[in-house]
Amino acid sequence: MDLFSMDGKIYKFLSKFWHMVWIGVLWIVCSIPIITIGASSTAAYYAMVKSVRKNEDQPTRDFFKSFKRNFVQATVMTVIYLVVGAAFAYAAWFYYHGQGSFNMGMRWIFYIIILVYLCTITYAFSWLSRYDMSTFHALTYPIAITLMHLRFSLGLIVFWVAAAIVLYWSYNTFLFAPLLVLMPGLKCLLDTYMIEPVLKKYESIALGTANNAETAEEENAEETEENK
Repeated sequence: MDLFSMDGKIYKFLSKFWHMVWIGVLWIVCSIPIITIGASSTAAYYAMVKSVRKNEDQPTRDFFKSFKRNFVQATVMTVIYLVVGAAFAYAAWFYYHGQGSFNMGMRWIFYIIILVYLCTITYAFSWLSRYDMSTFHALTYPIAITLMHLRFSLGLIVFWVAAAIVLYWSYNTFLFAPLLVLMPGLKCLLDTYMIEPVLKKYESIALGTANNAETAEEENAEETEENK
């Protein structure tokens, strides 16, 4: 088999790499208004699984399909997470600028809460990209998942920290711009390897609702129609 043919390994790798980067670019552009970060993250995860992991090769269609379907709910969740994040930031500023004090125990509790908060955000929008559920469940289930699957949650934290370190290291260098474009898609792809096994474990619970059954039927109908 010719490595450079359309069926060759090199072509398939470059195709997947381009789709990964393109999904990251779509995420950056659609996240510019800030409050749309949640909808963009939901869409990016959905497109990454469909187009890169499952080889459907339609990243733009998959991205905007999920972006449109989950826009309102994901935006509401984003506002909630931004408010909570602002509260954490204010607490950190208040105590670390001499207006309060953290003993060692309280510091570790605060650090753990921040880590759970970051993992919960990643799980929440990934969960929303796959299953139809209430905003309350979309916000609370990820907290339980984070605590019950610490191994995967720690992996997500490693990806967060690694991405931040790489971007910080490359700041003020010629590598910063290309890494800024590459990093969102790469992190999203790596996240899928940590999150998908967890989501599949709870798939029977999520698909037990009528709404999810209807959503699954609609997606199957769309895919059947497109394949004709």
